[in-house]
Amino acid sequence: MKKAILLACGCLLGFNLAFAGQIQTDNPADAKWLAAVEKKITSGANEVTTPSEPRTQLLKDWAAKNGYSVKITKVESTFSVEFSKLVVKN
Repeated sequence: MKKAILLACGCLLGFNLAFAGQIQTDNPADAKWLAAVEKKITSGANEVTTPSEPRTQLLKDWAAKNGYSVKITKVESTFSVEFSKLVVKN
């Protein structure tokens, strides 16, 4: 019994470590949207709009992970998120 519990805990820990670098979303639509936005930003665009406040948090998390800074502006019922790449000066 103890071995089964230890094995289950080890599997869960391994699973969490394997996916620790990825941003977790509960909604598959949000994950698909974030992938599309990531592709758009990495190809040169610097602004995204969304009516969803939770998606702005997804963008903040993604930006922090990938070296971007964000500026979020709310205009009526839409959030405008502007990205800029952080540059390190020596």
